[in-house]
Amino acid sequence: MTKIKFLRKNGHFVSFELSGHTGKAKAGSDVLCSAISTASQMAVVGITEVANVDAKVKINDGFLSLQLNKATSQTDLIITTLFKTLENICEDEKKYVKLEVEDV
Repeated sequence: MTKIKFLRKNGHFVSFELSGHTGKAKAGSDVLCSAISTASQMAVVGITEVANVDAKVKINDGFLSLQLNKATSQTDLIITTLFKTLENICEDEKKYVKLEVEDV
């Protein structure tokens, strides 16, 4: 199962973390896992390389996290887009994905 957690502070997303593999299909052919991974990595690139916002990023096999030093209007747009995208992708996949938001 893939666990996805977004942290929100004062109405702004400040971090997200994904861990695990969905297990919907064999490694290398799991389209759900690929979609989640691709969307998340696009958000990381958008924040760190396009918007040039400083963020702490960790990526390993089955793990990705991004933590902002400070939320901006650009990071709000990118992370909210990621959240909505993952929400839509995972809507009918609750057996394989857990998506949550925590206000801190």
